[in-house]
Amino acid sequence: AELGGVALAAATAMQTGKNWIIIRNSKKGYGTGKLVEGVLKSGDVVLLVEDIATTGGQVLEAAKVITEAGAAVKKIVCVIDRKQGAEENITQAGYKFESILTKYDLGIKDED
Repeated sequence: AELGGVALAAATAMQTGKNWIIIRNSKKGYGTGKLVEGVLKSGDVVLLVEDIATTGGQVLEAAKVITEAGAAVKKIVCVIDRKQGAEENITQAGYKFESILTKYDLGIKDED
């Protein structure tokens, strides 16, 4: 779900005293209908927080929205990397990537 990282972003913002935004997967026909919730300005430097990274596709789409707004993505951090290509795809796109845990840290092995 697209809101999985919201609690993480909110907690990070509260701890650091920085602002935070939500990048939606797509504009919704209800609520505010915005792709970006919160204030994102040209020149802002952003730490992207993701809960679980698989291929990195969703977070790379969010990074694209941020850069198209004139802001810069400093780093992409995820809590759990499922080790299914996210790190490679994100670094290949030119972003710094860090995960707190991987599936291996959780005792999850690759299927044979």
